[in-house]
Amino acid sequence: MNGRYEGRVALVTGAAGGLGRATARRLAAEGARVACLDLDSDDAGLGAAGLALAVDVRDEVALGAAVDRVVTWGGGLDLVVTAAGVASFGHTTEVPLAEWERLLAVNLTGTFLTARAALPHLGAARGALVTVSSLAGVRGYRYSAGYSAAKAGVVGLTRALAVEYAPLGVRVACVCPGSIDTGMTRNLTPVPGADPRLLAHGRALVDPPVSRPEEIAGAIAYLGSSEARFATGAVLRMDGGAGV
Repeated sequence: MNGRYEGRVALVTGAAGGLGRATARRLAAEGARVACLDLDSDDAGLGAAGLALAVDVRDEVALGAAVDRVVTWGGGLDLVVTAAGVASFGHTTEVPLAEWERLLAVNLTGTFLTARAALPHLGAARGALVTVSSLAGVRGYRYSAGYSAAKAGVVGLTRALAVEYAPLGVRVACVCPGSIDTGMTRNLTPVPGADPRLLAHGRALVDPPVSRPEEIAGAIAYLGSSEARFATGAVLRMDGGAGV
């Protein structure tokens, strides 16, 4: 593993499990000191290379304070990865308003609040922001009106920030995974009465059709590195060909 992140400081939201945890570990393996933000205080097993902060990305004040603490701890901020997210699926007419609002608040507003708090520091470091959307954010996906709307919003936000902050030297890119083997996806409740014609919709073409978190973390590590200078504004699908 090369040391692309030696001397760099990274912040990863949703770092207590799944993709966020895999990303925090990958960045640390490449030399970064990594601040791990999640509802649960967990340093992803990084020890001295990690800082664990319990933060809800929907909480504007707490999130801003956490970013400031990370900058103090690390002496700056070079990379932010917004991996915090929630998902649920259901027939659109049966989705409660509260669930719609939760999906948008965590996935989209949480990404916005994290970016807004971090961008001044990333500008000072000429750093990078990598957002996490989904295959559901770039194509139609079954039984996922709220989740798809939120993740499509992340794609739009990414592109807007890439344009706005390019003059300041900040690179902004997005990764859009398909199915990932994480606790979140394993715990999703099947949709009652799902149309069998839709069950294979969005299925990957490779075998096995579900990715490992570490595979997506590798793509994030690339997008956040100086090697990806020309990838600013990129929206990278990591879906095993499901969206082809």
